[in-house]
Amino acid sequence: MHISTGFETSFFQSNPLVLKIPSPQKILILYNPISSAGNTETLAAELADELSRNGKAVEVNTSEKKMKGYTRIADKIAANDLVVVVGGDGTIRKLLDFIGKTGTPIYAIPGGNESLFARSYEMSTHATDLLQAIDAGVCLQQYYGLIGGRAIRGEKPFFHMASMGLDSLTVKNIGKRKGPINDSIYVWHGLKALCALHHPTVSVAVDEQLVIDHGSGYIIVANNSAYARNLQIVPSATPSRHELVVGFLPGARHQHELIKAMRILQRKPANLPMTYFSGKKIACTLHDRAYPLQVDGDYFRDRDIKADSTIEFSISPHPIRVLVPPQLIPAIPHRTLPAAAPGHSGGD
Repeated sequence: MHISTGFETSFFQSNPLVLKIPSPQKILILYNPISSAGNTETLAAELADELSRNGKAVEVNTSEKKMKGYTRIADKIAANDLVVVVGGDGTIRKLLDFIGKTGTPIYAIPGGNESLFARSYEMSTHATDLLQAIDAGVCLQQYYGLIGGRAIRGEKPFFHMASMGLDSLTVKNIGKRKGPINDSIYVWHGLKALCALHHPTVSVAVDEQLVIDHGSGYIIVANNSAYARNLQIVPSATPSRHELVVGFLPGARHQHELIKAMRILQRKPANLPMTYFSGKKIACTLHDRAYPLQVDGDYFRDRDIKADSTIEFSISPHPIRVLVPPQLIPAIPHRTLPAAAPGHSGGD
């Protein structure tokens, strides 16, 4: 599928989010060997063969378990025209700073249980779709989030969300496992977490303005509305906007989790009675006792946030480049979405 020259000219001039690049020729494929029940290696090899047959220079590597592991191949990432990730959102999260600093575009092949990144941009496992995206050479410039604080060395990136609640209790237990993870494992550990559900007590400041004072409930800081098969816990969040959105469900109950589970099965938005606030900097102080934080589906740093600690969330100063399928382009708004007013409330 190709975009007409006339459309390209008007679209790229009017939309600051969209960037036209030369068709990538040197491609680095990174696959996570434990994602998607462990079949990513085969998929990566098949993609490499198809790209090679189409005249592309391709190299295939396994992903790194830790973010700092990518420092060893930072030069390799910079030397390629495109990084293709075969894996889940956790694999992409570890790469964000490196592709941000090098400017190398990224494309994702869904290889995780959710693969929110890939599905957000209508990316698939088909080599023909990847080849069409490479041929079109259209990138979206997208921002990502950063997590810092006194107890955290440096800033840790995330693309979708960070939250404390049933989801973080679940991924904490899953994080202790080794080997491939499937949907049944999530269900089992989710039920265990539901039986022991308790919520954090937090105070939250958005751009230095206190918006939550010792509130108990479910909390999420989001950069993207994508969440668990169209659940859209934070529907106004988008990586196209240079800000983050924090959502809070005070006094969260077990029935809210049951509503979420039902809506997931229906593939419908949650529509929970949440309150939302938006800004560039969000400070969240945890009270009472330690609590796990999940970030893009992973147990953050494999340890709970300590009581009386403050976690600082901010938006990246510069965007990353996401190579997108050409069929996605006509659906992209021609202007950056307007910012939501701080203190906006939503839900039913």
